[in-house]
Amino acid sequence: MASPAVGVAGVNALVFGAYTSLMQYQQEYEKSTSNSSEQLPPLRHVLFAGMGAGVITSFVTCPMELVKVQLQNQTQATAIKGPIDCLKSLYATGGIRYCFKGMLPTTLRELSFGPYFLTYEFICRIMTTSDPDSINNSTYELSGPKVILAGGSAGIVAWCSTYFADVVKTRIQSEPERYKGFIDCIKRSYQNEGWRIFFRGLTPTILRAFPSNAATFAAYTWTMKLCQSSQLTAVKQQHNKNDAILL
Repeated sequence: MASPAVGVAGVNALVFGAYTSLMQYQQEYEKSTSNSSEQLPPLRHVLFAGMGAGVITSFVTCPMELVKVQLQNQTQATAIKGPIDCLKSLYATGGIRYCFKGMLPTTLRELSFGPYFLTYEFICRIMTTSDPDSINNSTYELSGPKVILAGGSAGIVAWCSTYFADVVKTRIQSEPERYKGFIDCIKRSYQNEGWRIFFRGLTPTILRAFPSNAATFAAYTWTMKLCQSSQLTAVKQQHNKNDAILL
């Protein structure tokens, strides 16, 4: 249980880190190519940065989830000792490519980080339009309940946008030898079970998505505020030292 928890924390850190870096890159590029005076980044930047972060993250989440699915589906006759043992077994079976089974549907699913961050940012901006100090300002702040609402809604939209890809990914990773690839899995699943198979389990996923993503954004917002506060304190202390030396 500890391994998945650490893995989720690491993936979230990678997602938010990649998203922040891509946003900064787009802002710098926009400044160098135009004279725009907008302080808030365009929503298209949010969408592209989220999708880019998803693509980057998929290279980590694909083998992680392949191992998770294999461990969850194992029987006593083919018991695997743990994640490392599972990776070794997968590598021995088909090399490094085999450890990335389901890469395409994983990447398609992770593109949901585009709608994810876009929805969060859009809701945040809508809820701050009534605050004169927050309009056209890159430092707007929201209360805890508003962050929870925006984060939870973002999670629901994200899952609804690419849920079918997650279903296909799970099917391929649970039976790597059964399907030739992404398209083959879609065709055979549709022929055998109909279109509803691609949305099976969506309701409980949505019910889980709201609280888990609300907590994610609340924790992220709180952590960023704490880090910014610490940086400001350090800068003030350095200024005070410099003033004391000058005196």
